[in-house]
Amino acid sequence: MTEYQRAMGREIYGNLVGGRGGARDPMMELSELVSLIETISILGDTQGVIVTGISFDSRHVGPGDLFCAIAGEHYDGHLFIHDAVARGAVAVVVERFVPLPIVQVRVSPGSMRVQMAKLASCLYGNPSARIPMVGITGTNGKTTTAFMLASIANAADHSPFVMGTLSGYRTTPESPVIQGALYRAIEDRSDIAIMEVSSHALDQHRVDEIIYDIGIFTNLTQDHLDYHHTMDAYFMAKSKLFEAGRCRIGIVNIDDPWGAKLIRDSLIAMETYSIDDAVNLQMYAEGSSFTLDGISVELTIAGKHNIYNAMSAVKAAQRLGYSPEAIQNGLKTFHGVPGRLEKIDEGQRFKVFVDFAHTPVALESALDAARVITPEGGRVIVVFGCGGDRDRRKRPLMGEVAESLADVTILTSDNPRSENPVVIIQEILSGMTKHAMTVLGESSQVLVNPDRREAIELAFSMAGADDVVIIAGKGHETHQTIGQNEVAFSDQEVSREILRRHRSFPQ
Repeated sequence: MTEYQRAMGREIYGNLVGGRGGARDPMMELSELVSLIETISILGDTQGVIVTGISFDSRHVGPGDLFCAIAGEHYDGHLFIHDAVARGAVAVVVERFVPLPIVQVRVSPGSMRVQMAKLASCLYGNPSARIPMVGITGTNGKTTTAFMLASIANAADHSPFVMGTLSGYRTTPESPVIQGALYRAIEDRSDIAIMEVSSHALDQHRVDEIIYDIGIFTNLTQDHLDYHHTMDAYFMAKSKLFEAGRCRIGIVNIDDPWGAKLIRDSLIAMETYSIDDAVNLQMYAEGSSFTLDGISVELTIAGKHNIYNAMSAVKAAQRLGYSPEAIQNGLKTFHGVPGRLEKIDEGQRFKVFVDFAHTPVALESALDAARVITPEGGRVIVVFGCGGDRDRRKRPLMGEVAESLADVTILTSDNPRSENPVVIIQEILSGMTKHAMTVLGESSQVLVNPDRREAIELAFSMAGADDVVIIAGKGHETHQTIGQNEVAFSDQEVSREILRRHRSFPQ
């Protein structure tokens, strides 16, 4: 965990999944817990059974846990009940009974996550009702917006708790993890919770039982269509955050057409923001300034997309009652998020940035920001790939973006998972009209090297003094998934190592 993350929000790494933390564990009788959910039948006596945690992963069950057997897409939790019992589970919630001597609470097939969210909220005392809750959804900008708002909260002498992509698990984890983390954050005296809320989480009931005081919609662009299949379905999943009874007020980017649609269809109070609302907007090589609602904003991070992120943070901060001075100071002292246009400086004369951009629009934003800071005569060099076993339809779109905005594109691997990296690269190339075939040679605009380390080294070897290198796709990630293996790989650390090793790179 970096010093930056430690400063910006409470630590939720470590034992988060298992439901154990530094705060005292909750305690509740199983009979009381199950009376609050919809059950079909119960096998065994729930009286006197004390539950101190809820788990959905048998590997992380601890003594006193109630184990919820989720029949998921890839794994069926019922097959791991024996492991859960061996690790100390005192009872299980099932969709079908299993032949084991343990108390079993049966719920309707397909309702496990709904009931699990109710159980977790009850066990942990409905923590989201005890603290102001901000939920941020959208394809891009969630993490940066969350940490911008956390920086403002710190400037206002509040103690923010941030849960999202940098939390070490997934953008929005399962409900017991969320409820347990909120419970411990409050025990640790956090006084505001800021959450990234993914479309998967909304669709899979992970954030059920949470009422958000503020919901933020950043944008919607193509991503996750391997799961949602269509943009309309993707939008419908995102829009669940803004349903009556789940969110009190929405803050929406209406420059995004899906945001405009959200406003038209919404049944809750909505506040909007647009780039046109930024008065006296000035964009610099590595920052910007503008006035919004009478508040002067100075940013020390580049990119038009970060102006949008800051505008949503300002709107949310105002709703939370933070002073204009806290908003100004919080944004002025905000220097970015790990893996989001993160500058890598080892004394080289060209500029290097690592960015999480893994969608067409995010890549476009990163390359636009790079173009702004590239001196006349300099080039923008981008290294990127696309993840395997994910939305294949965005691959040619990302190729098209790179071809139109970068001077040199180096295609490589990015978590290929079970797919052949070369096939992924070919699909990216299919969107590059000028380079429908793999083109090699240093005089070319498009180069291919499936080895990510070698691709980064190639970019640095090509870069001149006025060039800007963007290494896109992985951002904060510290591993690369190749087949079934997790291989240690950090774009930041690899870049630093190469730059230190090759002092001859500056030209």
